[in-house]
Amino acid sequence: MTLAFLLLIATVACDIIGQVCFKLGVGHDDGVAGAGEAPVRSGVAAFLGDLVGSPWIVAGVLVYAVEFVVWFAALTRLPLSEAFPFNALAYCGVVLASRYLLHEEVSMRRWLGTLLVAFGVALIFLA
Repeated sequence: MTLAFLLLIATVACDIIGQVCFKLGVGHDDGVAGAGEAPVRSGVAAFLGDLVGSPWIVAGVLVYAVEFVVWFAALTRLPLSEAFPFNALAYCGVVLASRYLLHEEVSMRRWLGTLLVAFGVALIFLA
């Protein structure tokens, strides 16, 4: 059971890290080019090109590939009805990462919702 729990934690951690990488990969300034800078490209093709060329996006995809393998390893050891709800902790982790790594504002309502999700996971997993 310890290995299964560690696999679930690794899955959640990969999900959180992947989402932070994706946000860093698409997060950019307001699009206004300063003096001497090339204008910011626009359009779907430019957006997709920026995604493919972003090291953060590539890192996020690689982390998700690891998560994919770890998730299947977890599923070999646990019932889906236990494993899948545990993944909801990724929502909690993303809120924490958004606040403390990305310095986003998190409302009291979102903090309360995050605590309720964590409590719900505890009810399901520890029962």
